[in-house]
Amino acid sequence: MSTTIIEALFDYFDNSPLMTDNRLNVDYLPEDTGQAGVEYAIATSPTDEIITTYRNGGARCRYPFIISSVNDYGPDAMQNIENAGFSEKLADWLRKQSRLRNLPELPEGYTARSIRALGSGFLYQPDVEAGKYQIQCEMEYYRKGDY
Repeated sequence: MSTTIIEALFDYFDNSPLMTDNRLNVDYLPEDTGQAGVEYAIATSPTDEIITTYRNGGARCRYPFIISSVNDYGPDAMQNIENAGFSEKLADWLRKQSRLRNLPELPEGYTARSIRALGSGFLYQPDVEAGKYQIQCEMEYYRKGDY
């Protein structure tokens, strides 16, 4: 079992069928695809985590995060369609995992309720041979009281 939420998310995405063939990082992406090819990163996003506080001290919370990737990029439309299409596939996969209740295994006292993409992914850093894409996501969870 994970000791932190970010570790639980890392384990969850590291075992996803969409990312198993590529390197997954936390808070780091290389400048280009280099010799490693496509790489992904999970990064946290600041926000107030508490949605609702309960009398027993527990809370319904959210954990916003970003999935970023560095991909081959350039004038080849098919390559860029494939890059952008990853975000659609990820959003669909997350939706299905929430529906199936196949969610990250969080630390003791925390229970994942859902995980989803908050919108479509987008190219945020185009370069000559590599482009960086990101999609904003959110996991909703319950935090038990007295922690």
